Parts: sequence; C-alpha cells; structure tokens
Amino acid sequence: MITSMTGFGLAERKNKNFSIEVNIRSTNNRFFDFKIKMPSSISSLEKTIHESCKSHLKRGSIQLYCKIKIDSNENTSKSINKSKLDDFYNLLSPIDRKFKDSNLGLNLSFDNILNNLTNQQFELSSKNKKIILNTFNKAFLDLLKSRKFEGKKIEKEIQKNIKDLIKINSRLIKLEGKNKKEHFENYKKRIKIVLGQFDYDLDDSKLYKELAIFSDKYDISEETSRISYHIDKFKDHIKKEDYPGKKINFLCQELFREINTIGSKSNNKIISSLVVEFKTCLEKIREQIQNIL
Repeated sequence: MITSMTGFGLAERKNKNFSIEVNIRSTNNRFFDFKIKMPSSISSLEKTIHESCKSHLKRGSIQLYCKIKIDSNENTSKSINKSKLDDFYNLLSPIDRKFKDSNLGLNLSFDNILNNLTNQQFELSSKNKKIILNTFNKAFLDLLKSRKFEGKKIEKEIQKNIKDLIKINSRLIKLEGKNKKEHFENYKKRIKIVLGQFDYDLDDSKLYKELAIFSDKYDISEETSRISYHIDKFKDHIKKEDYPGKKINFLCQELFREINTIGSKSNNKIISSLVVEFKTCLEKIREQIQNIL
C-alpha cells in the first residue's frame, strides 16, 4: 500500500482550564525535516513530540503548529508583566503631556491595558502533559489518515501507467525478430556493395556467420525480458510493502537504463516511437513516486 508524504492533520481538545489546538502539515522530502511552533510553556515537551512524530510519519517535511488558550476564571493565576508596564508608561507619558491641556480626552480602557499587562500562568502538570501529548498523537494519526488517502490516488495513477508500460513492452517483444532481421538485411546489403566495389567475392557461409554475430548486437530480447522482470517486482513492492518508495524509485532507474539501451540498438521507426512512449509513462511514474514513502 502506498502512503503519500503530503497531508494535513488537526486535533483539538478542550479541558476545564484550557483548550489546545494542533495543526500539522507535511510535504515530500528525502529525509525527516521537523519544524514546530508552540508556546514556550510546553517547550520542555519538544523532544518527546519530535520522537513521536518521527515514529508515526517516517519521512517528509513536517510543519507543526500548536495553540494553547487558557480559560479565564477566578481560579486562574495571574501576574503583572512589569516589563510591559514600563513599556506602556514610556509610550503613554508623552501622549498624556501633549493632550492634557486640550479638549481631546485620552480615553483608555483600563481592562484592555490590564489584559496586555497580565500573564496567565499555564501549569504543565502531569495531567496537562498527558492531555497535550495525546492531542499531538491524534494530530499525527489524522495526518497519517490524510497521507494514506492521498496515497490511494497516487497508487491508482501509478497502476494505470504500469499497465501502459506492460502494453508497450509486449509490442516491443513482438518486434524483436523484425528488428534483428532488418539489421541483418541492411548490413548484408552494405557489405555486398562494399565488396562489389573491389571485385571481391566472399564465401556465403563466412558472410552469414559475420552477419549473425553483428545482428546479435541489435537483439533487444534481453532488455525486454529484464523490463518484464522489473515491472513484476514493481507491482510486488506496491502490493506487499508499506513504504515501497525507495525501492520502486531504484526500479525506475533500471527501467530507464533498459529502454535507453533498446533505443540505441534499433533504427526501426516503430520501436523508436515505442521507446518514447515508454519513457513518457516512466517519467510520470518517477514524478509520482517522489511524493511517497
């Protein structure tokens, strides 16, 4: 089964004293690239979250965002941020001096100022820690679900292109004998033309022996046979493995090598056209597997 590296996950949890929201996005990457933005009050959990994320998602470029909102109530512990208080004083003093003799009143809401000057303290208790980590894990699982859904669509496209590769290779197999015979006849004509210029008579048995050796160099049966083998392995990896991305990427390289060899061996127009079709399908697959695990 194919799993994409692209996806989105979301998890939310509302508790008695606070609520937490975790958003996670992933895109393709050869390695595991982890970036997280979260409140400093839970920064001590970053290593645990990183390890949990990697165990769930394996590879990809991961962007993780966490918001924690503390519910205001009478039991919430508050303290004045003295640094902010000083900043407000330095900012408002010149304004106050400028407008104190004018008719324009400087009407500032004390509640708004107090909200800016107040730090609500979030307590990372063992209970809250468990809630936070569970919420992150739910986000990871939601992203994994999204990745698998995307992976199914990619697999469908890959399977379609594999069927096209099989059809093209079947046509190449049918043309193997024709390709070899064409090279045999063409080389035979060229040799007779050259020998005729020098009035040199070559024994037919020797001529045909040399022609047979030469035409074998243009035999594409080995390449088409290896293509069939690689395609079978390709389908096998997709069917049986959870994360076949790297293996089928290697098989794509092998298939490109075989089809390029066929292209270099043949001057047949039909075979040349089939080589182009094969490479086009294979390029589509290669693009698709860059985004899978």
